[in-house]
Amino acid sequence: MARALITLLLLLATTSSYAEKRPEAFRTIDKLFAAMSKFDHQKMRSTVTDSFILLEHGEIWTIDDLVKVVKPSGYTRTNYFSIINYEQQGDLLTINYWNKANFTQKGASEEVIWLESAVLAKVEGDWLLAQMHSTRLPAGKTPDKVNFIEQKL
Repeated sequence: MARALITLLLLLATTSSYAEKRPEAFRTIDKLFAAMSKFDHQKMRSTVTDSFILLEHGEIWTIDDLVKVVKPSGYTRTNYFSIINYEQQGDLLTINYWNKANFTQKGASEEVIWLESAVLAKVEGDWLLAQMHSTRLPAGKTPDKVNFIEQKL
């Protein structure tokens, strides 16, 4: 019984640490969403390649399109992530993750969750986003057994 419990605990620890382990390139995704939270358009642009494309809930966006929707306003955005998996092959990384944002304004809050994937390329020593795909979940639908980790700005 004790051996089974120890095995189960080791399995859970390994699974959760893998889910929370972030590759170096994930810092670029962190930077993008931190810049979005701060409405810093220049910093947003600094995280992507010249040919960046975002497939946003059925639409094709460039960085210019993304910048246009990130407008300064009275809300506060808090970001949370949960990495599903990733694979790095040389200077290219693909990553799949959950993204949750909590928007708070005047005491009211709204939670939005996306299932996302990204392709990052190492360009002149820096990881940059080449492509993202984002699917917004219906309001009120939260994925089961996902451990969201709050982004530290």
